[in-house]
Amino acid sequence: SALPRQEFERIRDQMIDLDIAVVTLPAANLYLQGRSHDMLPPRGLTRVAELIRAGVAIATASDNIQDPFVPTGSGDMLEIARWTLLAGHLRGDELATAYDMITAIPARMMNLTDYGIREGAWADLIVTDCEDVSALVGGGPDCIQVLAKGRPVAAPASPAMEAIRALEDVP
Repeated sequence: SALPRQEFERIRDQMIDLDIAVVTLPAANLYLQGRSHDMLPPRGLTRVAELIRAGVAIATASDNIQDPFVPTGSGDMLEIARWTLLAGHLRGDELATAYDMITAIPARMMNLTDYGIREGAWADLIVTDCEDVSALVGGGPDCIQVLAKGRPVAAPASPAMEAIRALEDVP
């Protein structure tokens, strides 16, 4: 993001031609970078919106949680998706894109061939009361259940999620 536009566009085009993917770390970048600037400190992120709209595979992640490099964080990738949307200049109609940046895009970058919802999959997932991924990223769920290998790893957040308990008996 610190390069002049022409140089950025040259590199962006090479990334597309070479199928190079990018991972941005918004929490660390926002916390660590730009501290020495007296005015308009930079966000420290790469040009997230421009890269993803141009077709570059860009994932978002966090490599620091409540440590000297990033004193906040919960490990919740939805939180990181929201930070990316805001700091990366994505638009309000790109909430689903921010979701893809924590799910489908990283899976593709890691060449995960058995990724997704299908019979026989690991069943590492969250079940929420959100109508769609835009609502999930935009405001978050009122009710959530986290499953690891098909088993609940935390108690349901509300009576509306009690149906999830039935999954405990599924082999």
